[in-house]
Amino acid sequence: MLELKNITFQPNSSPILSHINLTINEGETVSIIGPSGSGKSTLLRLMADLISPTDGQCYLNGESYINYKPEQLRQTISYCPQTPIIFGETILDNVSFPAKVRKEKCDIKRANYLLTAFNLSQYDLNTNVSRFSGGEKQRLAIIRQLMYVPKFLLLDEATSALDHHNQQLVEQEIFKCHKEKGLGIIWITHDIKQSTRLFSRRLTIEKGKISNEEVIK
Repeated sequence: MLELKNITFQPNSSPILSHINLTINEGETVSIIGPSGSGKSTLLRLMADLISPTDGQCYLNGESYINYKPEQLRQTISYCPQTPIIFGETILDNVSFPAKVRKEKCDIKRANYLLTAFNLSQYDLNTNVSRFSGGEKQRLAIIRQLMYVPKFLLLDEATSALDHHNQQLVEQEIFKCHKEKGLGIIWITHDIKQSTRLFSRRLTIEKGKISNEEVIK
């Protein structure tokens, strides 16, 4: 379970988030909508422990984040920003990174499975990624996050550069992980149809506060 208790983030005179209280259960699927600049991305970065709140605390399974090692949180709560971060030069550099962090061998079979599922099977693992399109980089970044399925996957407009067909393929695979492995999903989107299509709950963030919360299914 993820909990945010009385979270405020105020790096200067104006708060970006104010007094956020939110609980997300393991395996829950939550979409987040709201206007640009409302604090949505900041909320995910706080959940991912990439920034620290000015006030309040984040909890994982009842324990404050301060009681966890950073690598424990990273492996439990995985974050995909809208602008993908690509490692090294090749696909293999990216898909093998999670295994290297764990000092394990890369699961090549899973890597190839995910490449196929995400419509990237035309490339092999040694393909140089420097000329990948924005959409291909987005998919590769998500594949990297799914090499080991975390407890929670945080997605910040992670399919914004994809056409409808590839967006659906990505959604199918992520929600397959939800159904089969209990993956919890928190997904920022500006696509209203996407925000209701697959999720169990939807939050609206406005002016740094949760202005609306609705159960979808």
